[in-house]
Amino acid sequence: MMQVRLDLAVSFADLVRADDELALAHELLDGLDQCSHTLDAHVVALIKDACTGDVTLRAEGLQADIEAAGLPFLHRFAGFPLAFHHAVRGEDQDLAAAIDRLRTLTATGDFAYFTDIAHFMAALPLLEPSIIRWTTSEGDVRSAWHGLVRARQECLLAGH
Repeated sequence: MMQVRLDLAVSFADLVRADDELALAHELLDGLDQCSHTLDAHVVALIKDACTGDVTLRAEGLQADIEAAGLPFLHRFAGFPLAFHHAVRGEDQDLAAAIDRLRTLTATGDFAYFTDIAHFMAALPLLEPSIIRWTTSEGDVRSAWHGLVRARQECLLAGH
């Protein structure tokens, strides 16, 4: 489980290390009945592959797998990389739809920071004041997440 969580963090910023960490996660999960962690590993792969042509299709497949596994709480995790993908690609309408879906999936307050972060990634203003209390300033968090999008865009432009 911790390996998948580590890879989740790494997948945004270090694509080379993300490949290695994801391979290790799959190796550790192979043969185990850890459906939610295996699905988490698929979420990580979506983040790592953000901006590639098949991410949207793979996210739809992941949503179906989550539904089939009876783990609806994972839907918000699958929606988060889709928001990152659309922010990196500058797909404003698709990003707006992803943010609306995240807002619906986090309406109870659980993981509500996903919706804020999706706004931050795209440098969009929040529609209402956040309920989230960050460990640093909201501006710092906003800048960091938008910086990850810009870094991924630059990486892709450089052909990596």
